[in-house]
Amino acid sequence: MFCSPQILARPTPRPSAGGGLTPTTFDGASLSNATLSNGNLTATRSNTSTGGAQSIAYKSAGRFYFEVTIGASNANTDFIGIMASSAGYFAITNGTTGSYSGYWVKNGTLLTNGGSVGSLGAGAASDVISGACDIDNLRLWLRRNGGNWNGSGTANPATNTGGIVTFANVAPVLGFSGIGSPVAGDNFTANFGASAFIYAIPSGFTAGWSA
Repeated sequence: MFCSPQILARPTPRPSAGGGLTPTTFDGASLSNATLSNGNLTATRSNTSTGGAQSIAYKSAGRFYFEVTIGASNANTDFIGIMASSAGYFAITNGTTGSYSGYWVKNGTLLTNGGSVGSLGAGAASDVISGACDIDNLRLWLRRNGGNWNGSGTANPATNTGGIVTFANVAPVLGFSGIGSPVAGDNFTANFGASAFIYAIPSGFTAGWSA
């Protein structure tokens, strides 16, 4: 008997930023060994040296949600997260001390200020990394493909539970590592609210990161 193949549906897209919010993008002046496309939302590494792209919409208050889709990532410590302007791409991709928090894509490590604080598991092409940043309480939550926040079954940004300790005056950042097997052309695409989100936005968080 013939059986039709099972079709796995993606989650229903969630609303984009509303209420007059103008979403940020990555800033051309922040680039290092990378290029921007897709309305400055896709960052692509241009060589195998350390670099990245950053928004300059630094926030010292508020709660913001964003998503980043992995296009391709081959270096050991390519990074998705947030950082202060003082941190720098070398710090976030080499695990040295600095004002940043986020996720090393290939090995899955969650880290803040140079220290490991958990794991989301290794990322792969088409994975979606969600970020919920509560700057009022200096906490960050990340998840992969709608899984557990910060890799924990009890972490919850809506209740300020299990967040990674982070910093004030930060903005989203992507880091391209020079460690391991970097490949020119590796890329990430951010959604700061200009289009519908894939996963649910935590209660109390702005749907996007404003410019």
